[in-house]
Amino acid sequence: MDLTSLTNAAFAGVAVFGAVLGALGLLAFRRAPSPRMALVATGFLLIAVQGAVVSIGLFTSGWSPTSLLALSALFEAALLVVLFVATLVR
Repeated sequence: MDLTSLTNAAFAGVAVFGAVLGALGLLAFRRAPSPRMALVATGFLLIAVQGAVVSIGLFTSGWSPTSLLALSALFEAALLVVLFVATLVR
């Protein structure tokens, strides 16, 4: 298995894991609605979307590695903002 296939599989796994955690977060939000729980679920769903987008980009080989790295960094920055707001802003 070459490095591209391994990287693609890793990002696909991250996407699935993020989607599962996002779904669990949404279920928790339905059970006990709070803005913080909604933000945490949003953060998990951002990770799922990031994994899917980067995995598709690697699979189709349509984007350069630099573009995928920049896109991944944008998703992670958005996640950090969401988690910051969820934990520290009242």
